[in-house]
Amino acid sequence: MNKRNGASAKWRFGIVALIAFLLGIGLTLLLMSVKRNRAKNDLQRTINIIKENYVDKVDIDDLEESLIPHLLNNLDPHSTYLTREESEIDMQRLDGAFYGVGISFNTLIDTPVVVNVIMGGPAERAGLQNGDRIMAADGESLLDELSSEDIQKRLKGKRGSVVDLSILRSGKSLNIPVTRDEVPIQSIDVSYMVAPEVGLIRINGWSRSTYSEFITCVAKLLKENMKALVIDLRDNAGGYLEPAIEVANEFLAKGQMIVYNEGKAYPKEEYIANGRGMFPNLPLTILVNELSASSSEVFAAAMQDHDRATIIGRRTFGKGLVQRPFFLPDSSQIRLTIARYYTPSGRSIQKEYTMGDKDEYSRDLLDRMNAGEAYAVDSTLFSEAPQYTTDGGRVVYGGYGVMPDVFVAADSTHSNSYYLRFIESGLISEFAFRYADTNRKALSSLHSPQEIADYLRQKGTLIHSLASYAAKHGIQQRTVLLQEAAPQLERVLFAQIAQFILGTEGFYCIYYKDDTTIAAAIEVLKKQIEV
Repeated sequence: MNKRNGASAKWRFGIVALIAFLLGIGLTLLLMSVKRNRAKNDLQRTINIIKENYVDKVDIDDLEESLIPHLLNNLDPHSTYLTREESEIDMQRLDGAFYGVGISFNTLIDTPVVVNVIMGGPAERAGLQNGDRIMAADGESLLDELSSEDIQKRLKGKRGSVVDLSILRSGKSLNIPVTRDEVPIQSIDVSYMVAPEVGLIRINGWSRSTYSEFITCVAKLLKENMKALVIDLRDNAGGYLEPAIEVANEFLAKGQMIVYNEGKAYPKEEYIANGRGMFPNLPLTILVNELSASSSEVFAAAMQDHDRATIIGRRTFGKGLVQRPFFLPDSSQIRLTIARYYTPSGRSIQKEYTMGDKDEYSRDLLDRMNAGEAYAVDSTLFSEAPQYTTDGGRVVYGGYGVMPDVFVAADSTHSNSYYLRFIESGLISEFAFRYADTNRKALSSLHSPQEIADYLRQKGTLIHSLASYAAKHGIQQRTVLLQEAAPQLERVLFAQIAQFILGTEGFYCIYYKDDTTIAAAIEVLKKQIEV
C-alpha cells in the first residue's frame, strides 16, 4: 500500500469513528429525551387515569398542587414550597414591613393586651399605650378565646383603612380609631452600651431594612463614646443576602471579597468591598451559635477570612446554599436552591446532607446537643473538615458551618430540672405579665432597665411569689432546687417584666447582664481598645 492510500484509509477510519461518536451522543440524548418524555407522560397519564376513573370527584388542580412539595422534598433540605399564606408572611418578614396597626400583644389573660407599641407605626400615632386591653375591633368582641392568628387578621388590613378599637385603660373605656399603615418590622432587637466604650447590636434577621437600621444604631452608639462593637448573630437564621453584604462592606477595605456564588445555571458572581466602608478599623467581635445560619454565616465568615473580627460562641448551623423564589400564579412560592456560596478563602460551609432526606438533616442539631457539642468543642471536626487560610495565615475550616475563634460553652449554671419545668410551662411569662400589669404605675415611673431590676430586687420575695404561683399551676415547689435555680429564674423574670414596661430593649439589657459569651467578647475588645 503506498503512502497516499494509507493516508486515505486513515482519513476514512477517522471519519467513520467521528460519525460513530456523534451517533453515540445523539443516541444518548435521544434516550434521555425519551426517558424524560416517558416520565412526563406517565405522570400526566396517571393524573388522567385518576380524573377519569377514581371513585369520587377529585379537584385535579389541588391534586397537581399537592405534588409540588413531594417533588421538592426529593431535592436538598432547603428547596421548599410555601403556600400563598406562608409566602405572604415570609415576604413581609424579609421586606421589613406589613400593613396593620403596629402593636405586639399577648393573650395571657381573657383579652388581647398591648405589650409593645411599635415606634413609627400607626398605633403610636393614634395614642395606644403598653398595657391597653383591646376589648373589640370594629364592634366585634375580642373577649372570646381567639387565637393570635385570628386577632391579627382583625387588626391587619388594607393601607389607609380604619379599624375602631375599643380600649380599656386603667379601668376607663376608650374608643381609638387607628388608620392602618405600613408597620416596620425591626430586624435589630436592641443596641446599647454593654460596657464602657463597648456597644452591642443584636440582629435577629437580615431584611431589606437591616442595613439602614444598622447604620442608625451605630451612629447612636458612636455618640455614646463607643470604641468597639459586638454584633450578636446568635439565633439569626438568615434572610436576604444583600443586607449582610452591605453591612460587611462597612468593615472591609476596597477590593476585599465578601462572598461569591456559583451554580449550574448561574455563573460565578463575586461581591467585593467598594472601599467606602465607614468602620474599617473599629474593633469588632461577632457572636454566633448553632442557630446562626445562611446570611449570618456569610457575614461572619467574611470577617473571619479577612481577620477583621473575632468570632465568638459555638459552631454555626452550616447553610451554604442559595435559594431563589419562583412565584406561581396563585402567589404560592417555590423556593429553589440555585447556587452555593463560598467565603473569601474559597470554603463552602454547607454541612453534609442526603438528597431527599430532610429528617436526617433536621436531626443534626439534636445530634450535636446529644453529643455534648454545646459544652465542648468536637475535636474530630478539625481532622475531617477541609482546611483554608485567612489573610493572616490562620487556619479555618469548611464543610461544617463557621467554627468560632473563641469557643464559649452554653451556660448551664443554675439550670436544673425545676428551672426547665418553668421554661417549658410558660408560667414565667404569665406571672411577669400579671405582675407588670398590676404594678404598671410604679414600674412606669422608672426610666431604665437597671432601675427596674433594682426596684424588683428590693422586693426580695418575688422569686418565692413566682414559685407559689407555679405551684398553683402544677409545678410542685422544691426548696433546694428553687434556691439553686434562683439566679437564673430572677434574670429571666426581671427581663420579662422589664419587657412589658420598656419593650424589647428592656428585656435584653437585663437578660444579657451575665451573659458569658458577651463577657468573652468584651474581654477581647478591651485588649484591642487598650492597644
